[in-house]
Amino acid sequence: MRVSVLVTAYEHERYIAQALDGILEQDVDFSFEVLVGDDASTDGTRAVIAEYARAHPQTIRTFLPDTNLGLGGKAIFAELVERARGDFLAVLDGDDFWIEAGKLRRQVSYLEEHPECSMCFHEVLCRYEDGSRPDVPFTGVHDPAEVDMHQLLDGFQMGSCSPVFRRAAISPLPSWYFGVPWGDGPLYLLAAERGAIRYLPDVMAVYRIHDHGMYRGLSRRRALELRARYYEGIRVPPSFEAHRRRRLAESWVKLGLEHERLDDRPAARDCLSKSLAVQSFDPRDVRRGPGERRRMLLWLLLRLPRVVVHHPRLRVWRQSRAGNQPR
Repeated sequence: MRVSVLVTAYEHERYIAQALDGILEQDVDFSFEVLVGDDASTDGTRAVIAEYARAHPQTIRTFLPDTNLGLGGKAIFAELVERARGDFLAVLDGDDFWIEAGKLRRQVSYLEEHPECSMCFHEVLCRYEDGSRPDVPFTGVHDPAEVDMHQLLDGFQMGSCSPVFRRAAISPLPSWYFGVPWGDGPLYLLAAERGAIRYLPDVMAVYRIHDHGMYRGLSRRRALELRARYYEGIRVPPSFEAHRRRRLAESWVKLGLEHERLDDRPAARDCLSKSLAVQSFDPRDVRRGPGERRRMLLWLLLRLPRVVVHHPRLRVWRQSRAGNQPR
C-alpha cells in the first residue's frame, strides 16, 4: 500500500462528506486507503461515514470506538497510525477538505524524488464559516521553502490538512506525544528530527475556522496555559534543548503577565518561579531580548505592587491598588 489517508472526525456531520469526497476524487497512479476514525460523535457523523464505507468498501476502513478516547483526538489518531498500511501517511481532520485532485500524487512524487525529506506540506486557505472574513492563505506571503526545528519551536504553523509524512518519520508515536495539548505540532517536530520539511506553494486544501473547533473561544489565560504545557511536554534533540527551554521560560512569563493583569498575584509569582527554574535570570543584566524584557517587567511588577507601569509594546497596564493613583 503506497498511501494511507488518516481522517479523524468528531461532531463533523456537516463537513465529513465533503472531506471524504475530496479524498475519493484524488487522481493517483498508486494504491491508497482511507482510514476514518470517529471519536464517538453524538450527531450524525457516523451515519455519513457508514454510508461512504458501504459505497467504497475496497478503499475506506473505519475505526468507531464505543466511547470517546479523549486526549484531544490524539488517542484516536494514534489508533489510525497503528492500523495504517501505507508507506506515506496523509492526514485530514473531518471538518477540512482537499480541493486539488492531484494533491496526493504531487506530494508523494515530491517525497519520492527527495529522499532527504521526511514530510512536505502545501498552502491552504483559511475559511471562516460564518462569512465574517474572506478566505486567506494559511502560511501567508512569506512562503518558506523549508521549515526546520528552530522555526517550529518559534511557533511556525501550517494547515493541518496539508502534510504528507513518510510513515517512518512519525511512527511509532513516542509516549510524550500523548501528554501535550496539541496533536499536530509534535508530528512536525518528529518529522524535522528525521529529515527535511519542504513547502509547496500551491493551494490544495481548505482549513475551516468555526465556533465548534476544539480550541476556539479560549481565553488568553487558557491559551497561554496550553502553550506552556506544550513546551513543557515536547521532547527535542539535545542540540535544540536550550531553544525549547528558552521558549518554555518565555511562555511562563507571558502567562505570569496575564495573571498579573487579572490581579492574581500568587499565580503570577508561581509563573515567574517556574520561568526562573527553567532559565536563570539576572535583573542587573541589561543585555536582554524581548523575552527577557518581559521577564524583567514581571519581576518589577511583583516587587513594586503599588505603581503604574505602562509599556505600550508589551501592552501591560498595572494600576495602583490605592484609589487607582500612582504613588
